[in-house]
Amino acid sequence: MYKFLLLPALLFLTFTLRAQNKTVIKGKVIDSLNNTPIEFATVAVLDNRDTTTNLLSYTITDKNGAFNLHNIPKEIPVKIFISFVAYQPYRKIVTLDKTETLDLGIIHLNPKELQQVTITGERIPIVIRKDTIEFNAEAFKVRPNAVVQDLLKKLPGIEVANDGNITVMGKDVTKILVDGKEFFGSDLRIASKNLDADMIARVQVYDDRENDPDHLLPDSKVNKIINLKFKRALKKSIFGKVYGGLGTQDHYQTGGLFNMFRDTLQVSVLGSSNDLNNTGFDYNDLYSSGGLNRGGEAFSRGGIAFGGGGNGKQTATNGGININTDYGKKLKVNLAYLYKNNRSQYNTLTNRQQFLNDTTAVTGSASNRANTNSAHSISGTVVWKPNDKTQIRYAPYVNIYTDGGTTANSSNSYSNFINPISNSVNSGSSSGNYFQFQQSFNYNHQLKKKGASVNIDHSITINPGNSTNFENTDYVSYITNFPSYSFRQRGDNDMKNTAVNLSGSFRYPVSKIIAADINAGASYNNELNKVSTYDYNPVTGQYDSFLLVKSSDLNRNKWTQTITPGITLNLPKNINLVAHLTTQFQQVNNIFNRNVADIDQQYFFLLPSVNLNIKGFSTGYNRSAQLPNIGDMIPYSVVYSPSYSVTGNPNLKPTTRNNFDIGYSKYNFQKGISYNLRGSASFEQSSIFRQRTLDAQLAETSTPINRDGRYNFNISSYINKQFKKQSDLHFSAATSFNLSKGHDFFVLNYRDGYQNSYRGSISERFSLNYKDIVELDPQYSLSRVYTTYTGVDYNSQNYITHSADAHFNIFLPVKMNVEGNYTYNYNPLVPTGFQKSSNLLSLSMAHQFLKKDRGEIKLSCYDILNQNINTYRYINENSITDTQSQIIKRYFMLTLQFKFNKSTVKGS
Repeated sequence: MYKFLLLPALLFLTFTLRAQNKTVIKGKVIDSLNNTPIEFATVAVLDNRDTTTNLLSYTITDKNGAFNLHNIPKEIPVKIFISFVAYQPYRKIVTLDKTETLDLGIIHLNPKELQQVTITGERIPIVIRKDTIEFNAEAFKVRPNAVVQDLLKKLPGIEVANDGNITVMGKDVTKILVDGKEFFGSDLRIASKNLDADMIARVQVYDDRENDPDHLLPDSKVNKIINLKFKRALKKSIFGKVYGGLGTQDHYQTGGLFNMFRDTLQVSVLGSSNDLNNTGFDYNDLYSSGGLNRGGEAFSRGGIAFGGGGNGKQTATNGGININTDYGKKLKVNLAYLYKNNRSQYNTLTNRQQFLNDTTAVTGSASNRANTNSAHSISGTVVWKPNDKTQIRYAPYVNIYTDGGTTANSSNSYSNFINPISNSVNSGSSSGNYFQFQQSFNYNHQLKKKGASVNIDHSITINPGNSTNFENTDYVSYITNFPSYSFRQRGDNDMKNTAVNLSGSFRYPVSKIIAADINAGASYNNELNKVSTYDYNPVTGQYDSFLLVKSSDLNRNKWTQTITPGITLNLPKNINLVAHLTTQFQQVNNIFNRNVADIDQQYFFLLPSVNLNIKGFSTGYNRSAQLPNIGDMIPYSVVYSPSYSVTGNPNLKPTTRNNFDIGYSKYNFQKGISYNLRGSASFEQSSIFRQRTLDAQLAETSTPINRDGRYNFNISSYINKQFKKQSDLHFSAATSFNLSKGHDFFVLNYRDGYQNSYRGSISERFSLNYKDIVELDPQYSLSRVYTTYTGVDYNSQNYITHSADAHFNIFLPVKMNVEGNYTYNYNPLVPTGFQKSSNLLSLSMAHQFLKKDRGEIKLSCYDILNQNINTYRYINENSITDTQSQIIKRYFMLTLQFKFNKSTVKGS
């Protein structure tokens, strides 16, 4: 533990020593006419010796108009620049002496007069316009050849995780736009990892209100959108990149990104192919700058995944085109096409322990699975604003998907009393074709009275599909009273899900404090699932013996009508209270298409919800209901094999949940600290779970039943501190923890039992950047799981896992950079034959060449120590399951990349 505490101690000492030659600038900004404080005014300090006015530090004023800038260097001329929208800026050039603090006192800003000439030249780093924060990209220096992600890391309040996720002031970023237009959907990493930072003029951050045009969600629960404003020369340009690499063990990667921008038209084409476990359009597919992060999820988790699972070996080929065009100022159209093809191989070892009174039964298995799937998807968005009060949005989506694969599995079982119990060999193959169509329509119209609106939503989903699978099983029993068996079977599966929804809402402000709304909706859902199983007939050589006991033909029709009145109270001091009461009526027709009675049901639910928001504090309650699956309600038994059968329960009731949540989030711009604290609790009535019987021969039967008493608690916290710029050093630190408890029940062999699962984790992360020469991101995580049982004689389970990793990047003066990632994981509780720890080290060396460093050659080695594994432990009821899966191990790769950029703007 001491080695993990040494780093922050050394960093703290470094900051302390450097701060001895620093000073503080403070003051208060007010309106010169009415002497009121100006909040969110930008205060910047620039090095006046530098002809490019290098930014030294910056902040914004608080609600009292006050500001404090720390760690300003002494005895050099600096320019103090204060600005706010619609006010004349304030400028002052000073040379700070040996005093510790420069107090500027009260600073009066004068409102701008009409037609007043504004002097430009200073790089105002931050401008705040209502709910939009705008950063001037040129005020934040990044290294040559940097991508957008590197720029975002420099902006105050923005955090970029190693996996590419982005938060702003503690809130998730849901989308990155390019000049206000979508860039390949919702994957943030396509833009942040593949667009160059020197293309960006401004970065805008604002609330994600695309699906909340009436601003019904409180600010504390609204995520963020980042909009990248390109430089003028790039608004008419062609730019992109291509790359290709070859490695040992026949590994390869290739891909490219092509963009053409023409005023209101944007066309982007991308493609990639690799056998490095990259299966989607993300930052891995389109070439990460250092050549690492090539192991998919297993690599990002350091080789030992807890709660993950194996990624196997995957080969992915992808291609796509994204088109944005504007027809005037009223109509915007987005169209995207994506093709994905993925071939996967999985080799997995599994060890499962089951506890039955004084008997411990163990099943070990080894499986191999190969799978190939491909998909074509087309999506679009049309937004029409015929006037300032009306918006119509239509979004269609089509996906055509095929898959096929083969499986092979062998297993053996034994117990502390019987050895062996059985062994089995299973093999099979499958193929399927699926189609999905979705469309959503939204109409929003703002009425004359401010805050009054009409909203209409409509959606359709149609999802038919069919598949065929073949299964061959040979089971050998060593128990005299339990027979061996074998079968050859074919299963034909036909499925179709259809959902149609229509709703309308009306909102009207009764007064400045009270607003009323009402929503009415209706929906229809049809769920069709038909399984036809046939046994192999050795006489005919065909699968022509229909097996009713393993077949089903289920059809559910559900009609739902809802009416939801609500009220909103906007009280003084930013207090907001929203309450709704949903009355929901459901008519359900369950058809089994067998010689049994169908089940018709009618339900009426009252589902209240209430939310209270006070600035950064929020708390809420809501009630929800969920019907049981029709497959759990079958009034007959399905015997999959002599070792496993299930019986349905037509008397199952819907499950209702009472959900509570509480949270507090705040971002202190002056101190660069973001806080986030969340708590939640869920209580269920009529929970559905499986009542099981399991004998010493491991023959299992199960039946779903209802029971009250399941609940879950969760508490999580996150705090991040971004230290002000220390000359050429940037530093941030973050701490997060999570605590949860789950109370569940089970009935095994007619004995009631309860399982209490406690989980806790804590993580420390640091980020350091020195002159864009050295980047270092170390992290340490500790996780503990503790499981206890009541009502049954099962031993408590307790285990702790450790993980530590450090990512670094060093940029050398000869246009070279060395990047590496080291990860250590330790899981002490794995069975014999499973690897407990993993040391995963990967390195790469890259050299930039050509004009503006547009060429790059890179040599990388993944998993130098050849220890990469993927291990997973799962505890449930009376069993512990451990799996170890094959993933990509050590390889070397040489990659070439070329960027291109040509502007068609004259004089650019």
